[in-house]
Amino acid sequence: MLQSMTGYGSTSLQIDELEIYVEIKTLNSRYFDSKISIPSTLSSQELIFNNLLKENLKRGKVDLRIKLIGSSNDSISFNKSIIKNYIDELKEISDFDDSHILKSVLSLPNSITKGEISFSEVQTKKIIDSVNSVIEHVIDFRKNEGKNTLKDLRENLNIISKYSKAIEKISHLHKKNIKEELEIKSQNLEVNFDNGRFEQEVFYYLEKMDINEELVRLKSHMDFFIEILDNDVSEKGKKLGFICQEIGREINTIGSKSSNSKIQNSVVEMKSSLEKIREQILNIL
Repeated sequence: MLQSMTGYGSTSLQIDELEIYVEIKTLNSRYFDSKISIPSTLSSQELIFNNLLKENLKRGKVDLRIKLIGSSNDSISFNKSIIKNYIDELKEISDFDDSHILKSVLSLPNSITKGEISFSEVQTKKIIDSVNSVIEHVIDFRKNEGKNTLKDLRENLNIISKYSKAIEKISHLHKKNIKEELEIKSQNLEVNFDNGRFEQEVFYYLEKMDINEELVRLKSHMDFFIEILDNDVSEKGKKLGFICQEIGREINTIGSKSSNSKIQNSVVEMKSSLEKIREQILNIL
């Protein structure tokens, strides 16, 4: 199954008065690169979250965000003894209006304590389970994206295969025509030369222009590419990229060896399809 590196998933769960929102976004990247944004009360679980993401999503830019929504998140308490001490001290300094004193005191250090949310072990496990659930949604998303990518890859591979077969048919005739042209030109030359040596040079020249080995290797690389596409390994983008390099090398050699216009046109078409494949591979897991 082919997976894209682009994915998205989200869910929410209720714990007491709190709604906990979990969201994961992924984009393509050469390596695994995670960004985790979670409340401070869950900071002790950050390593667990990171390991879950790395183990299941393998590669790509991964953004995990957990947000707490609810009244418990905004709870505060007044430190009455500290506030009273502040007021008493201020009154000794000057005869302030009580309402003005209170406004000033509330902005002083330690007057107000914000409520610290804490989760039990059972509640924390529920949050971790929710993260796992979202990861599964992301993987499903990636697989659906992968289906579309797979279709495009096969279409472009078929185009390369079609032009490769066309080149193979042309190349035999092209080689024969070159040999005949050389023989005709040699006969028109008013120069004496060794026929045996001439045959050796013609053979050497034709061997240099022969593209049969490149066509065989090109087919072999493409067969291997398809084999990797169809296997059950989820992480295959890098390997497909290496095979693409080999396919490109053979196509370039075919183009450099042949001066036939039809072969050159086919090479251009193959390069165009290969470039599309390369772009798609950048987003494959």
